[in-house]
Amino acid sequence: MTAPRLAIVFGEGAVALGDLLVGLSFCPDLVFVLPAGPESARYATLLDSAGAVLTLTGDPGADAGALRAVAATGIVTFSEDALPVAARLAAGAGLPFHSPETAERLTDKHLQRRAMREHGIETPASWLLRGPGAQWPDGLRLPAVLKPARGVGSRNTFLVRTADEGIALADRLLDPDGPETEECLVVEECLIGVPSEPFGDYVSVESACSGDDIQTIGVTGKLPLLPPFRENGQFFPDALDDALRGEVVALAERTLRALGVRHGLTHTEIKITAQGPRVIEVNGRIGGFINELYGRATGLDLIEAAGRLALGQHVDLSTRPVNGVYFQHYARPLPEATRLAAIEGARSLTRTPGITARRQLVQPGTDLPRDGKAVYLDLTVGDAPSHREMLAVLDRGLPAIRFTFDTPAGPVTRGGDELRARVPIPG
Repeated sequence: MTAPRLAIVFGEGAVALGDLLVGLSFCPDLVFVLPAGPESARYATLLDSAGAVLTLTGDPGADAGALRAVAATGIVTFSEDALPVAARLAAGAGLPFHSPETAERLTDKHLQRRAMREHGIETPASWLLRGPGAQWPDGLRLPAVLKPARGVGSRNTFLVRTADEGIALADRLLDPDGPETEECLVVEECLIGVPSEPFGDYVSVESACSGDDIQTIGVTGKLPLLPPFRENGQFFPDALDDALRGEVVALAERTLRALGVRHGLTHTEIKITAQGPRVIEVNGRIGGFINELYGRATGLDLIEAAGRLALGQHVDLSTRPVNGVYFQHYARPLPEATRLAAIEGARSLTRTPGITARRQLVQPGTDLPRDGKAVYLDLTVGDAPSHREMLAVLDRGLPAIRFTFDTPAGPVTRGGDELRARVPIPG
């Protein structure tokens, strides 16, 4: 029997490098596949001691041949951007993975919506806008969401309340000479959630796919979104009733089949609307911070699970009843912030009963992106006996930490609790 050799198509993704290496430590033979470009040398230095390194050339045929030559028996990625590359490599090397067509549907929001509609799945009306001067769609009901057809981390994602606002935004983003140029955009009617405070009006479904078999790992509850569509926390187990959870899981499974997903872990975000659950989007990899959350709550290592599935090994991802509620909270910068200047009170936050750890993700002195890409300043985690006590823990702990930002109007300081207290988006 051939010894397993796992290829990891490396890129910016939903798991930290240290967590990746721990999760894949079950496989002693790793091959890190790096994209062509100047960053590859830096990553190669970091990864060389953990496994073999294969740097791509950008020539699909040559790269597939190079992957065949290293005799990988499985392939996986934890990066949204790397999904199409991994799919092409897998097809060229004869390895199980998303087909190139499925990878396109997973990473192109327009194609994803179209595939869902073709399979009878209710979706918001959506249009593709391409190139400068693109025609704003007639009959679009507002508010709407304008976003790149391909994009991660909520980059350049906006809530549009008037047609004039949408036209101006689209012209700016599609301007080939602009600082934030997008090749094409999707505009779609905004899904309006049912009142769900103090929780979010959406959830995510974590699934494992192997051929025709789809295992639901769990349904992840969310804290309310911050504008414009920024997550600021999640928890497990969710706060849905059994009937609604069943609808959500069934919708996620129907959608994965419609997109042709047959391999690996997926993360499906679903809005709870007055008309029933509706898919926000499907990601063909582990969701952000999901491995940390499920690891504490259930003992599962989803990075390991993804690696084993890629190698064709059977993985039991069923979860047992969880005592209490496990949660994560992320501090997010002010929309107008240009730089994180300082942080105070982090130790006081972690001394709050119920909060068990905090990880600093952005260091003071770091410039913040201006394209609206989601930025997580930190990750605060903990557990509580109930959903209500989870909220109470956050209410007690978050005022202790304070963030100072540089903005065009000068320095602004906000407490962790104040960063959550913003005008809500519709729904």
